Amino acid sequence: MLKFFRTKKHRDKGSTLVELVVAMALTAILATAVVTVMHPAVSIFLNVQKHSRAQMVADTIADTLRAECAASYIKGYGDARVASVEAEDDYLKGDNKIFDELSSLTDVSADRGNVLYIRKNEGYAEALYCNAWISQADYSDVYKVDQECKTGNVTSKAVYRLFTDGASGLKEEKMPIDTRQGYLHSAYYETSSLKLDVDGKNVTLARPAKAYDYTNPFTSSVYNGFTVNVSYEDFTYESVVPGSESKADMRPSYVVANIRVYDGTYGEQSINTLVYSRKVVLCFAQDNVKE
Repeated sequence: MLKFFRTKKHRDKGSTLVELVVAMALTAILATAVVTVMHPAVSIFLNVQKHSRAQMVADTIADTLRAECAASYIKGYGDARVASVEAEDDYLKGDNKIFDELSSLTDVSADRGNVLYIRKNEGYAEALYCNAWISQADYSDVYKVDQECKTGNVTSKAVYRLFTDGASGLKEEKMPIDTRQGYLHSAYYETSSLKLDVDGKNVTLARPAKAYDYTNPFTSSVYNGFTVNVSYEDFTYESVVPGSESKADMRPSYVVANIRVYDGTYGEQSINTLVYSRKVVLCFAQDNVKE
């Protein structure tokens, strides 16, 4: 009987310190094993999710580029072109380099570059790029010519509508993120026509004459924290006169756009932050031409 009570008393003491230590050690080992197994799976899931979002951004940009080129107005070889322009580091300069480069072109398009210039109608053309700021001068040029703004009936998609403080508030620290480098921009220019003698025939070359509007096809939220770079290559002409090899009988047919989506800001774009890339063929409209 005495032995029975001594055994019961011993059992009521609970776990010993050694038992607790062993249990904690086993739990820690088990938790480490679970984390070790789960970490690669979580990383794969996050990478797949990021890749999917980047693909959506690239697809959206590709669709926009296709639509703009499909709505082009192409009559001759000078109605679309590609130019290579180095990005500006100073936002105050805006798209000066792009405007100057496009204005100085007097020959066939370069084969590759980072700015696509297409005629939209007889009086206007559009430049599509990802490598320039919108400056105070760009803003002011658009503001001055917007008739709707002058009448107070503002329904246009002008760039100044992005800035709630007006032209005087256009500063780098106040600039909306969707006007910075690394986002797709559309710059519209009033266009002048330069007549050139090519192989004994008169051809027309579209050149920007004055800034008309600057717009962004998407807000910054569409990019999901990514920045993009669009470059163009394989700019190709086709002959409108069967058998002719004269430039005077050529007009732009298509160009290939390289769309690259990076993780992070414009200045951090590198091969290490590239998330997704794709190529898309952009065909210039031929049926929009008024013969």
